[in-house]
Parts: sequence; C-alpha cells; structure tokens
Amino acid sequence: MRTDLSFLTVVADGPDDYVIGNGETFVNVPGVAAAVIAALDGSRTADEARARVLAEHGVDVDVAEFVTGLEGAGLLSRPSRPPNLWDRIRPRHVAWLFSRPAHAVLALLTVAAVAAVVARPELLPGLSSLVWSDSLTFTVAFAAGSWILVLAHELGHVAAARSLNVRAELSLGTRLQFLVVQTRITGIWGVPRRARYRAYLAGMRVDWFLVCAGACVLYVADLAVVRLVMVICLSQIAWQFLFFMRTDVYYAFANASGNKNLMADAQAYLRAALAGTARQARRSVRLYAWFLVVGRVLGLGFFALYTVPITVAVVRRSVAELPGWQPVAALVLVAAGWVLYLTLLGRRLITSARTRRGDQGRFSGN
Repeated sequence: MRTDLSFLTVVADGPDDYVIGNGETFVNVPGVAAAVIAALDGSRTADEARARVLAEHGVDVDVAEFVTGLEGAGLLSRPSRPPNLWDRIRPRHVAWLFSRPAHAVLALLTVAAVAAVVARPELLPGLSSLVWSDSLTFTVAFAAGSWILVLAHELGHVAAARSLNVRAELSLGTRLQFLVVQTRITGIWGVPRRARYRAYLAGMRVDWFLVCAGACVLYVADLAVVRLVMVICLSQIAWQFLFFMRTDVYYAFANASGNKNLMADAQAYLRAALAGTARQARRSVRLYAWFLVVGRVLGLGFFALYTVPITVAVVRRSVAELPGWQPVAALVLVAAGWVLYLTLLGRRLITSARTRRGDQGRFSGN
C-alpha cells in the first residue's frame, strides 16, 4: 500500500535538523527522516521508499516502523479544528503590513519620534510615569487602556501569523503572577526559522509604532490620552524583556539559539543540578537556566513587594471613596482581574498535573 505523507510540512532548521508537522503537532527529526517523508509522497510503498532512501543516503531505515512512530505522535491525520474568526484573514489581507514599504514607514516614524524627543526631552515619560498614580481615575484609565493596548499587541501577532498562513488563536493565560492575553500560533514551526521572527516580534512592533506615533503627536499637542498610550506601550515593551517567562523576547531568543524546548530543557537541567546528576547541556541552556532562577526570584519578589501592596492600597482607597464611579470601577477591575487570574492558574495547575508538558522532540509555539 502506498503511503502519502505529502501533507506534512518539512522545514530545515539547522544542520541535520528538520521540523515536521501537520499544522498542530510538530516533531524534530534528523535529515534522513525528512528524506523518508519526501519519498512517501503517495507514489511508493514503504519498501520502495526504504530502497530509495538507502540508495540516496546510504541509510537503511525501517520505514514501516517509522510511519508507526509518526502515527503514535499524532502526525498521520490532519488536525480537525473548527474555523475561528482569524481564519477569515487571508495572507494577502495583511502581508502588506510586513512589506518593505511598511518597514520604511516605521523607520521614518522612528526617526521623527527620536528627533521630537531630542528637541523636547519632556515628551518621553519619566520613570515615575511607569508606576501607579495615587489617582483612582488614573488607575482605572491605566487598567482599561492596558487591556485595549494588550489586545492591539496580540492582534499584531495574529496579523503576522496570518500573513504566513499560520492559524492563530487568542486566549487568556498566566505568566507567573501575571494575567495575560496570549496568541497561540503552534503552526509557526511549519515556516522557515527566519520567518518566525515576524510572528514573535509583531506585537512589540505594534507597541513601538504607537510609542513613536505618540511622540510625534505630543510634539504638536499635549494630549493626556496620548501620553497614557505611550506609558502603557513602553511598559509592554519592557515587560517582554522579562524572558524568564514565555514572552515575545523569550521565543525570539529560543529561535535564535536553536533551542526548541528552551524553558523545559533549562528546568530539566536545574532539576538535575539540584539532584547532583547534572548532565551535559548546551551553553545557551545552562546560561538561561540560571537566568530563569534569578528572574523567577525577582518576579516573586515583585509580586510580594509591589503587586500585593498596590492591590491592597487601591482597594482601601476605593472603599474609602465610595460611592462614585471611579472607586466602583476600580474595585470591579481589581476583583475581575484576580478572579480570572486564580481561575486560569488553577486550571493550568490541574492540566499540568494530568499531562506531562515538553516531551522530548515535541514542542509548540506561542
């Protein structure tokens, strides 16, 4: 019987390193496995494919057993997924956003923004602007604006993924103590390694565009809402560099270093080191492992020394200023955020207890 695996994507990811997948599940294989898949294009039986690979590559592969392994990994069937809203976006609809003219416009806007800030340094928000104000009105505006601009950030990822014909799914999730909106783009493994940067960095690109546009607007007119947008977007860009979590910079760094399971490998290395059985690991994994430790400690410290006190202060002030729309809105936002966070965190912990993540050779993208 002839086996047809032509629907699988095969992407070269490094020397003797290939990623194969069906759009939902992806595995890492050596070059000879990629050759087997190329041979199984529906025109050959397993034995004929075996003979071809042996003749061309000098390696005798048990093709039938290989196919059985792919079946066990869930790769022999196309994923059955109901269409979502973002599937309606075709690559041609958004590809222009990542074209050379679009890059040129962003570069010119960056130059204009830098010139505006050099001419009037007060346009750039100071460090004091990046912390919570005593005003409940500011608190509510910052929280509401953050959610709106986080959505804009994630829509940048959606647009980038769809420009590469990759499926995108938006959902809520958690990163340590942070409640986040996240874009799932597992199919990004099916595009060349260099092209993945577009999807990984598209959200920060949106943030940077808004920062630069805001600086140009402020040069002409001092608008409070524009200044707020700049503060929030700069905060979002800074947050992405906390890549001891799975942020945009984390995925870009993992892609650059060639580590497809960077965080899982680093955690495994740390567990082995603590047990006194540390095995040889790539230098990038070793360095990231200790960065992970320092980052997690600092993150938990931030939670204990900043997030909790600020939350308590906002709640106390809101209760003290009742009635009024500002304190009510602040209390609703705080309560909704914590309920969502605790619900998602509990669900994630339950799922993690039932399912082992980061299996060797299998991976996903964000």
